[in-house]
Amino acid sequence: MRIFRCLIGVVLLSLALPALAHHSNTPYDMTKMLQATGEVVKADFKNPHSSMTLSVDTDKGKQNVTWEGHSLATLRHYGLKPAMVKLGDRITISYAPRRDGLPGGIFLKVTIASGETLDFSHLGYETPEGEAKQ
Repeated sequence: MRIFRCLIGVVLLSLALPALAHHSNTPYDMTKMLQATGEVVKADFKNPHSSMTLSVDTDKGKQNVTWEGHSLATLRHYGLKPAMVKLGDRITISYAPRRDGLPGGIFLKVTIASGETLDFSHLGYETPEGEAKQ
C-alpha cells in the first residue's frame, strides 16, 4: 500500500510540471527592456494570461504585434483595469523581448493614453543589468 501511495504521489507531481513550465519566463529575455508605441488593435484581459496587440510602425510599415501579460487579477491588483485601455488608444509598452527573435514579448510597464504608467516590472523579473528584483 505504501508503494502505491508513493507511485500516486509521483504521478501527481509529474502532472504539475507542465504547469510550472507554462508559467515560466523562459521564452523572454528578462534582462532587456524594450519599448514600443502604437494603437491598440486588441486587448484581452483574461485569465490565465492577458495580452495586448498594438499596430506599430516598423521599417516594413505598420505591423500588429502582440505582448503577453499577467492574469486579469494581477493586472487589476497593480492598477490596470480593462476599461483603461480602449481600441484605438495610443499607448506605450515596455517589455522583455521574445528570445526566439519574433516581435512582441511580455509587458513590464504600460503607459496608457492618459499618460499614467503602470509598472509590473517588480513581479520577480530581473533588471536590465541582470540583478534580481525584489
